[in-house]
Amino acid sequence: MHAHDLQNVTPLPARAPAIAGAIATVVGSEPDGRWRLEGGGRARVAASCLLCPEPGDRVWVVGEPGEGWVLAVLERAQPGPATLSVPGDLRLRTEGRLSLDAAQGLDLSTPADLRVSSDGLQVQAGSAKVVLRELSVLARRVFASLAEVTRVGRVLELLVERVTQRSQHSVRAIEGVDATRAGTLDLRAEGRANIQATHALVNGKELVKMDGGQIHLG
Repeated sequence: MHAHDLQNVTPLPARAPAIAGAIATVVGSEPDGRWRLEGGGRARVAASCLLCPEPGDRVWVVGEPGEGWVLAVLERAQPGPATLSVPGDLRLRTEGRLSLDAAQGLDLSTPADLRVSSDGLQVQAGSAKVVLRELSVLARRVFASLAEVTRVGRVLELLVERVTQRSQHSVRAIEGVDATRAGTLDLRAEGRANIQATHALVNGKELVKMDGGQIHLG
C-alpha cells in the first residue's frame, strides 16, 4: 500500500468507553444526593433503583470514575424497614386490580390532604376508632343498622324539616329544663296519661277546655 492510498481511508469512529460494573459498599451520603462508596467513590442512585440505599448496604454500581450510578441494592446491612424513594411525584398504574397485603399492619401518613375517589367504598374491621378535630359529611341518604348506640357530647343541634321516630319504649331523664316550642302541640296516649309535678300550671289565653266522662278535681 502506497502513502497516497492512506489519504482516502475513512477513520474509524472513536470507541465509546466501556461502562464497568462492580459491587460496592455504601458508607454515607453527600449533600448533593450522591452516596459515598467504600474506597472513595461517589455514585448517584439510578431512577430504576427504588430501594433507598443505607450505610453498610452492598450495591451494584456502573459507570465511570466520579460518575457512577447505583442500579440495585444487592444486600442490606440492617434488617430495619426498607424505604422506597423517588425524587418527585409517583403514580402506580395497573390494568388489573391492585392489592396491598401487610401481615403486621398498614399505616398511611401525610402532612397534606388524603383523598379517596371511587364508585364504591367498603370497609370491614373488627373495631374502628376515629379521632377528628372537625367532621363534615354531605350525603343524599344515610342508612345505619345498629344494635346499640351511645352518644356522649356537650351540645347537640338538629336542624331538619321533619323528624319521625318510632320505638317500643322511650325514656328521657333531664335534670334541667325541658322546653318545647311549637305552633301546635298534640299529645295523645291510647292508655293512661299521667302528669305529676310540685306545681302544675295550665294557662290558656282565650280558652281552657276539659272534657271527659268523669272529671275529679281536688
